[in-house]
Parts: sequence; C-alpha cells; structure tokens
Amino acid sequence: MTAKENKIAPTANGLYGFLEEKIPKELSCDWDNDGRMVVPDGNRTIKKVLITLDVSEGAVDYAAENGFDCIISHHPLIFNPVKSVDVSFPIGRKLCKIIQNGICVFSFHTRLDAVDGGVNDVLARLLKLKDVERFSDVGRMGYVVSDACLRVSERFGTLVREALSPDGPLTFIDGGRPVKKVAIVGGSGKDYLEEAIEAGCDTFITGEMPFNRYHDAKELGLNVILGGHYFTENPVCNRLSELVREYDSDIEIEIFESKPAFVRAKGHSRAIQNGQLILTHGNE
Repeated sequence: MTAKENKIAPTANGLYGFLEEKIPKELSCDWDNDGRMVVPDGNRTIKKVLITLDVSEGAVDYAAENGFDCIISHHPLIFNPVKSVDVSFPIGRKLCKIIQNGICVFSFHTRLDAVDGGVNDVLARLLKLKDVERFSDVGRMGYVVSDACLRVSERFGTLVREALSPDGPLTFIDGGRPVKKVAIVGGSGKDYLEEAIEAGCDTFITGEMPFNRYHDAKELGLNVILGGHYFTENPVCNRLSELVREYDSDIEIEIFESKPAFVRAKGHSRAIQNGQLILTHGNE
C-alpha cells in the first residue's frame, strides 16, 4: 500500500514493505542474499532515495554527502558473510558510513531478475522484441521486429549497442544462424545456453560468461552477444525509480551511475567468427 493510501509519511519500513509486495522475496534464488541490507531506523521518514545498480563506495559517498535517506540497489550490499567491520576494507568503510549517516539500504537481486517487469522484461523492451515470453526461471525470449535475416555481428549487433550503450563492451559469438528468436538473461547468463537452444532460440544475449562457454555456444550453433554485466542490468534502475514514485510521488529520487571504467578501442568490438576471436568495427 502506498504512503498516501495509508495517510502517513513515507518511512523506511513502509517503502520496503511496498517494494516487497511488488518484488516478492519468494522469487529470490536460495543462494541469494538480498532485501533489508542495513536499516538503522525503520521509522525514518524517507524524503530522498538514491537508486544504483551497485552499492559502490562512490554511491555511498554521494548518498552521505547529499542527505539521502535510503539507497536501493540491484546487487546486494552484503552478499558473503561479513566477519568484521574494519575501515581498512571497502565493505567496512561502506557499512560504517552508511550507519553513521542513518541511511537505509535495500537490495533486490535475483527476484528482480525474475519478476514481471524486472531486469529481463526491461531489456526485452529496450531491444524491441515482440511476443515476449518467459524461458527458464528468469530469462525472457522473443522475436526481432525486422523480418530480415540479420547476422549477429552485423546489423543486429549495432541495434544491441544502440539499445544498451555506445561506450560499453560488446562481444559477438557468431553461431552461423540468422537472428530471429532471441533469448535474454541480463548479467551473467552462462548457465542458460542449453535452455535457450531447447526453447528454439538462435541468439542469446547476456552480460558476461566464462571463455569456455564461448566455445560451447559456437559448437551449439548459438549466436551470443555479451553486452556487459553492468549495461544489461542497469536499465532496471529506471523501473525501481518508477516503483518508489508509485509508493510516494513526493520522494526525491536520483539514479547513481555505478558504471566501472572500461577501456575499449574506439569503434571496435570483439567478435568470434568461424571459431576465431577477431575485432569487428562497432558500426558494422
């Protein structure tokens, strides 16, 4: 229920309860750790929310310096057990600064991948896929709008770059098939190649996967585009912003770009064709 429906000021507990209704905990993977990461005061009035893919030191510093009451992220602030809080290490510095400034941190990880309207539905809309449906536990699949038989390292690769980011890394693995039916898993989709094939897809888009899976994809005859973990998931921050605004339209919201620094030869991307890793011009 929204804060205005309750006729109360928006609080940390109220905001988290609303978000959990929209992004249910039961959708999280068993191994995941997300939800209420840090809550110094659940009754704190929420006036300013910072949304970010990652709770980086930069995001924490920005929130503390600019008076934010809450940080909402996709990747969990605390994933592995914290055995000590020591400012000699990044996690210790972040936790200390967050608590000292009374900031709440909520993270929505694999459940945000799986939920309707989450990471993969947002990505499908960006790529303008049609007839989108679910595959596996988190993925989505759909058809390219164009009737043309697009090659993965040519025009379709350009469409993906334009949808994600002109500056992000892009690796093509050409499985030798025209692009028609596309499976997508934002972030790390290494475990879904076989399921994509079984679902009748010729192309798979994800953020990253280990090098040995490049060869698996080639041998399966599956086109793959690796768009970068950050770039395939960061668009969901806009969806999180919409949900916070739905809870209370008076909350001030900013999206923090936690993008890591990438070094890439201008206008080029890495591609695998005929079993070889080659450079392909980004405008091809």
